[in-house]
Amino acid sequence: MFFLYDDPIVGPVLPAMFLTVPVEDENEDGTIVRGRDRIDCYPHIRQVTLDLSLGIGHADETALGVPFYDAGVDDSDVCDKADISDPYGERALQYGGMYYTEGMGLTAIEDRGTRIDCFRAAEVLYRHSAGRGNPVGWLCLGYVYAYDRCEGRYFRSYYDNFGAVPPKPDVDVMALNAFRHAAEADLAEGCYKYGDMLDEGRGCEPDYGKALAMFRRAFELGRDDSPRIWGSAALRLARAYNDAKGCARDCREALHWYELARTGLELKVRDGGGSYDARLWEAEAGVMDMRQEIRLTGV
Repeated sequence: MFFLYDDPIVGPVLPAMFLTVPVEDENEDGTIVRGRDRIDCYPHIRQVTLDLSLGIGHADETALGVPFYDAGVDDSDVCDKADISDPYGERALQYGGMYYTEGMGLTAIEDRGTRIDCFRAAEVLYRHSAGRGNPVGWLCLGYVYAYDRCEGRYFRSYYDNFGAVPPKPDVDVMALNAFRHAAEADLAEGCYKYGDMLDEGRGCEPDYGKALAMFRRAFELGRDDSPRIWGSAALRLARAYNDAKGCARDCREALHWYELARTGLELKVRDGGGSYDARLWEAEAGVMDMRQEIRLTGV
């Protein structure tokens, strides 16, 4: 039986999913056979009866659970039950991360189709998580859309295709909105990623002043978090003061933030975060450039 879940925010309808992992075996002749094993389904069904029946698109009107529609036996757009499994979307987030990680590891050309399928599964699961109120689900959705991981092949429900809701916006708009939700939930990483979108004018007109405010907010929220978080926010603040984006150019202020960025990103790289090498080099170069300019100009 196939259940359709009304998503309170990113809906209107998301599918239930069978969850699988890649497996392989060796035939008698030594050839490798690859496939997938089913390990779980999402979501598990825990029903409660709603006091008032809800129609499609009204999931946010119930205080408990997420309304679902039984597409196997009922064509109605009204439901009287809700699902209370995974109330904060933690399981959906975990499984979405499993598929996202698998997709990131599939870099061979011949694996392109499987890679996209992994990201498509991650998108739906992250949407389940976000719809259940988990702000990290929004952050993860933002990354899916910002890097166009599904290469345009994003989930569209029956209601998307037949005009009950507006057509999907482009991926930059979806990324902007996802990061905005994460920022509004006071996730430091969501703040600086939302700031990136505003700074670059992706999905919106550039707004350097608001982007600067988001970078500063990210640093304030993330100062007790991982060095990756506050170091990344500091690097963005340094760029803003160096490039006079949202503020007057200020070499001393830029130097301050480049030095903080260098410290945080160096700690991250030493801890095994090799993917942050380029940003660490940028911070180190920024420190040297600002010191030289201050020395030459006295400003």
